[in-house]
Amino acid sequence: MNKSILAISLVWLIVLGFTPAALAGQYEWQLVTDQRGNIHETLSIQDLESGLNADGWYSSSEEGTQKLERFHKDWYEYSAKSNGLPIKAEIKNYLIFSTTTLSYDNQSNQHKLFNELVSVADGDISIQAAGIIQESSASEVNNLDQDPTAIWHLTLDQEKNAVSQVPIFLQVITFNGLVISLTILLFGFIGITIWYLTYIRRVNKLIAEEYSLTNIEKLLEKEEEND
Repeated sequence: MNKSILAISLVWLIVLGFTPAALAGQYEWQLVTDQRGNIHETLSIQDLESGLNADGWYSSSEEGTQKLERFHKDWYEYSAKSNGLPIKAEIKNYLIFSTTTLSYDNQSNQHKLFNELVSVADGDISIQAAGIIQESSASEVNNLDQDPTAIWHLTLDQEKNAVSQVPIFLQVITFNGLVISLTILLFGFIGITIWYLTYIRRVNKLIAEEYSLTNIEKLLEKEEEND
């Protein structure tokens, strides 16, 4: 009886050990946006056989980890390139701030690397936004750090449904520091100008009242009386 239980246990461990989920690797896909709108994209892939479509990426390998990297000048350039995350961007600029909305791009044939990864491995996707995250489909959103970040935890059973079945992938509001500074300076200059003109008006009024003809006549009369 004990031998039978032991044999069944060994078979069960072997089955678990060689299932696709156990063999699946992991990946970490990161996009970091700076204040100028530049995007630094990195992808670290662990325990997966080479052969993934890495067209358009700078690739390097180290101790079983494949590292991919590339740069983009803004979200429009990112959306135009292939082999990245399946997102498209819409940016609206206002006077002192702008909004960036990233939505899911259903043209899956342009994002072969993403489709390959989500079908063979678990992984995390993170976007560090240079602004305040207003809306996101992410598993985690942290707006408290200096660099707000949204993180998606994807598993094989979820595949890409976690990001494809939502209208908005990520929405960020970014304030224009230069415009805000210039606006503050402008209002400060206007305020100082108004204060200065008001002060000059009061001084002129005091001078006019002090040296008016009526006051001069009164002073002359007092001098004559004293004489």
